[in-house]
Amino acid sequence: MASSYAAIGAVLPFFLLAVDAVLDLSGSPAAVPPSTGLLSIKDACKQTAELYDLCMATLSPDRSSLTANAAGLTRAAILAVQKNASETATYLSSIDEDDNVNKTAQLQQCLEDCGERYEAAVEQLTDATMALDMGAYNESQTLVAAGQAEVKLRQRGCQDVPEHRSILMARNTEVDRLCSIALAIAKLIRW
Repeated sequence: MASSYAAIGAVLPFFLLAVDAVLDLSGSPAAVPPSTGLLSIKDACKQTAELYDLCMATLSPDRSSLTANAAGLTRAAILAVQKNASETATYLSSIDEDDNVNKTAQLQQCLEDCGERYEAAVEQLTDATMALDMGAYNESQTLVAAGQAEVKLRQRGCQDVPEHRSILMARNTEVDRLCSIALAIAKLIRW
């Protein structure tokens, strides 16, 4: 009987280390690597419903993502959103600074507000990529959703500017859709 207690005593520290690797001290699950199963872009994009064609067009040029795990495809999608949002921020800045464009005070304010919102969205998407790389999948999804919310707030904030529709509507819609794609693919990550 004493030898079985000794065996338990010898194994117990290793068991506790294994449990600690899965649970942090508060008892909540820690980040566990995603499943290593590979996923094709086609299968991942099927999760995006009506955005399938945009998903395929966005992810297909990235050769590293032709077949990857869900985290890798999510990363490629987030980087695509980040690039698009960054280009939109640059575009807004160029219009704002262009003295040859006739701007009303309302449009000027809209461009400034939009620029700030897009810069915040780019920052959140950059943080989302870093969180994903560290295995903080829920945080990554939250940051993508926050970036998407910035774009939607921007959209509402400039609705009354007539020039807004022709200048910014298509760009806002695309960033919003790309965020939706990244979030849909992120749901495929298995812990």
